[in-house]
Amino acid sequence: MENSRMPVVFVGHGSPMNAITDNPARTCWEELGKKLPRPKAIVAISAHWTSQGTHVLKTDKNRQINDMYGFPEKLYEITYPPKSSPALADKVLSLLGDLGQEDPGWGIDHGVWVPLCSMYPEADIPVVMVSTDMFAGPEGHFEVGKRLKPLRDEGVLIFCSGNVVHNLSRCDYEMEGGFDWADAFDHEIRDAITEGDFETPKNYRGIPGARQAVQMPDHYFPLLTALGAADQSDPVSVFNDYRELGALSMTSYLFGA
Repeated sequence: MENSRMPVVFVGHGSPMNAITDNPARTCWEELGKKLPRPKAIVAISAHWTSQGTHVLKTDKNRQINDMYGFPEKLYEITYPPKSSPALADKVLSLLGDLGQEDPGWGIDHGVWVPLCSMYPEADIPVVMVSTDMFAGPEGHFEVGKRLKPLRDEGVLIFCSGNVVHNLSRCDYEMEGGFDWADAFDHEIRDAITEGDFETPKNYRGIPGARQAVQMPDHYFPLLTALGAADQSDPVSVFNDYRELGALSMTSYLFGA
């Protein structure tokens, strides 16, 4: 697929087990990696790297972080060692300006390597990580995306990883679909985005069920960063549009492809 401008992706990453089990999300990630124009590099915004301020991982060598516990040994045997790009990290810091700060202390966490190991299994595309600022509101995360948007014209894939609905305290591990409130919230966000309405997702607290759906905003905020990096005129594709375990949404978005 040829395109002069890279798209923006928001991925609902779900359980780390998605990396080693046969499931719809993993299949879709594999297909997505083949469908997208091959990026020169990836800037990944992760729900699993939370911080005060927006931190940018600048390091000569990325390390993988297995920030999950109590899973089968097979999961911990996966290695995903993409190169870093200090030059791209500097570019990201320049674009973020007063919002960004350099931080060498993180790595490729499971919110990023779980989907990327299916999309780009060779791990041959440089990845620069960006944190989720827990002290910024919705508009602040949208602004981060806006500032990163020029990277799309330089062959960089802006890859945001979280979950629209994420409430582990309400998860029912015997349930296949979503609770009614999870379905309703997810659908409200989906309908707004596909209609080019980016204000409703930013004002998500006013949507019925928001308190249950977004127990903590760490997994929701990367969606707003993706919206900031997208244009309202970008074509939008929805994929992995389903809920699981009652309180977890896998719904994902592709902008501009």
